[in-house]
Amino acid sequence: MSAFKNTAPVVWLLISIAVFIGGMIMLLNVNLAWDIMMMSMSIMLIVVGIMYLSAILLKKDESKFKELGIGLLCILGGIFVYSYPQFLKGPFSFAVGMLGIIIGCFVLISSLKLKNDGAPWVWTLLVALVYIGLGIDMAFFATTGRLFGIIFGIYLIFFAFNIFGDALVSLMKHNDGAQKAKKHMRVTLPLVFAAFLPMRMLKKVNELVEEEPDALLLLEDHTIERTTDMEIFIHTKEGLIPGMGHVDASIGANVYSYGNYDDSTWKLGGFLADGVLVEMPKAEHVKQALKVEKKILMGYGLSLTPEQKKGVQDQLDNLLSQVLPWEPKAEQAEKGEIEGSPKDFEDVSSQLYNDAKASFYKFQQGNEFKTYYALGTNCVKLVDTIVGKTGIDLIKVNGIITPGAYLDYLDRLYDRGDSIVVSRTLYQDIENNMEKNAEINPV
Repeated sequence: MSAFKNTAPVVWLLISIAVFIGGMIMLLNVNLAWDIMMMSMSIMLIVVGIMYLSAILLKKDESKFKELGIGLLCILGGIFVYSYPQFLKGPFSFAVGMLGIIIGCFVLISSLKLKNDGAPWVWTLLVALVYIGLGIDMAFFATTGRLFGIIFGIYLIFFAFNIFGDALVSLMKHNDGAQKAKKHMRVTLPLVFAAFLPMRMLKKVNELVEEEPDALLLLEDHTIERTTDMEIFIHTKEGLIPGMGHVDASIGANVYSYGNYDDSTWKLGGFLADGVLVEMPKAEHVKQALKVEKKILMGYGLSLTPEQKKGVQDQLDNLLSQVLPWEPKAEQAEKGEIEGSPKDFEDVSSQLYNDAKASFYKFQQGNEFKTYYALGTNCVKLVDTIVGKTGIDLIKVNGIITPGAYLDYLDRLYDRGDSIVVSRTLYQDIENNMEKNAEINPV
């Protein structure tokens, strides 16, 4: 997150202490923590209501009924929350429990997929059973919120260590031991928040273009002189599913992307499919994403040490040693293996072959990427596997890893100012002219 940018590490330490205290209160006295949460929610609703009512005074010609209604509703809601907090405990516990059950079921599917692919799967199964068990207990048996207090308290404590680690690394930026320790202290945003960050990024960019069409041209940042050795791209576009995002990485002159590119193997609308690794030139990849797929890209540049570069290349070579070439329909037509012209086929893989000179590969039995799974073995996991040797591998504490979680993670590393993430670049097709702009805060 960008909230810590240009903030002294000492302030980070104070924030981590505050979060730690909140976690301990939740862990040791859930009733007190619940009272604090309800009081804060009540105050927030009342303040928002007052702000809406105040906005009526600033309006002249437009209707004031909307602001009046929202303002009164917020104030009454705040008073109700303060007066009757007990009415929220049951529904809140049930909602959190059901969310745990749903996540557990998705992780369970992932474990079955891994077992079918011949990859390690037992640990994933255990994680799924824990999620489902805790979810059932919270949704149907918890009456005091004690279990939620324990879980959320532990999460806040670990998140406090996460912030503390950022501050520690910033204070000891030249200490290799601190850098290595921070690698194992990463806690992500909760899934329900992180998943929607790419859509928020798109909304922010669209609002900026609408309000100030020329603003994007004034965002170059020349303060960073370090060279970038690889770049991680976060994709997003309009729509619920596309808005969730996609992740791939450029290494050298090529981009490597993983996904459900063979639509003939799709199950559940593409949620499950044969996993396909795509290799294509970086320039063609960016052009294809912007001009054909109408996306925006946020690129995060990484500056690597020689050891990190070797680790990334070794990991990539290891993945490429476990794949077999695969031909999309356009390539088959070009070789005369099926009837038609390459341009006749409009599936995504054929478009990439025709427009981006892409090569395609499928993984062999025994590799976890043999089958693509949208909420498990997905695009983010493959990128995380490749760049894990750089020290920014993402610990998946929630069992599901999303493009939004990676966006949040990379953004925080960039905003810290002393990590290996040294650039943040917005790519957008403006009036059919590809623009590359830096320094926009997407979240």
